[in-house]
Amino acid sequence: MRKRLRNLGLFGRQRQTDAAQSSAQISDKRMHARPSIKDIARLAGVAPSTVSRALAGSDRVSAATRQRIREIADDLDYSPSVIARSLVTGASVTLGIVVPSLADPYVAAVMRGVEDASSEAGYHLLVAATGGDAEREITMVRLLASQQPCGLVILSSRAGKAYRDLLPALAVPITFVNSDQVGDRVFSVATDNEYGGWLATHHLLSLGHQRIAYLTGPSAGRSQQARAAGYRRALQEVGTGFDPRLVLPGDGTIAAGRQAVRAVVELVAASRPTAIFCYNDLSALGLLAEAHRHGLRIPADLAVVGFDNVPYAEISLPPLTTVDQRKEEMGRLAVGTILAAMRGEPVSDIHLRGDLVLRAST
Repeated sequence: MRKRLRNLGLFGRQRQTDAAQSSAQISDKRMHARPSIKDIARLAGVAPSTVSRALAGSDRVSAATRQRIREIADDLDYSPSVIARSLVTGASVTLGIVVPSLADPYVAAVMRGVEDASSEAGYHLLVAATGGDAEREITMVRLLASQQPCGLVILSSRAGKAYRDLLPALAVPITFVNSDQVGDRVFSVATDNEYGGWLATHHLLSLGHQRIAYLTGPSAGRSQQARAAGYRRALQEVGTGFDPRLVLPGDGTIAAGRQAVRAVVELVAASRPTAIFCYNDLSALGLLAEAHRHGLRIPADLAVVGFDNVPYAEISLPPLTTVDQRKEEMGRLAVGTILAAMRGEPVSDIHLRGDLVLRAST
């Protein structure tokens, strides 16, 4: 009996040892997966509240203790939970996003970058679409601001001067994508549109085209004005005179591209352009479709260059030569700019140069 009891005792102690080891392993795995403030506090021999104050840079914790806690946090590769921090500080974990249309392939590509960067940083998105209407854009910005987001990203703004009185009243960082505004904690991430317009036109000139038309975008847009300026600069650099009759009115839609072809075929042969630079890919795709309907061969009768490099450009007939805007990168940078401003880091406007993507339309 005693032998049996001793064996039972040994078995019991073994179970306790196994349980302790298992518990320690689980604890180690949890700590390895995502260390917490409690883990840092245990290793530093202080209260969790002290760790919170130290990581926030509070003067209520001595410099030596703050340094020790930060070193432990670095060793553990600790990163604070944004949601947990928001519960403690009351800070928002939401970004407001204003777009002209989620159906626009360009906007969709920028939004992929916005979503990826926001998700990685632990932030949620509130998205509002304006339909490209300036008055509705301002309404949506006011509506999102009322939800107290930590920042706003505004894509392809159409509102312009309407922001003059609104921006000073918005107490959060704001990043405009492909449009410019001036104000405290107001930033811009944009394509160098003037360079892009020059790049597209220069390419057509290098192929020997002399009569190059430009299909415009929305008249009030700064990107339209900049791309038009790049078009004119490229013509001037090679001594080709600017002909205002080769500027075709458009608004960046597929319908505008179709209308441009109808305008071209009505011209006498000697006055027709041999190439067209389009404000964006959507209008260029409309142009390609209408050109086919009229029996125009691309690029033999008419070379075409777009702007944006939307997914459809690669599979159009023929595939469209275009200027790539690095759209997802712009979305990521827009979010990164806001988060850097929230941390008090110096932030400046960002301008990205696009790349020419050569395809069969030229």
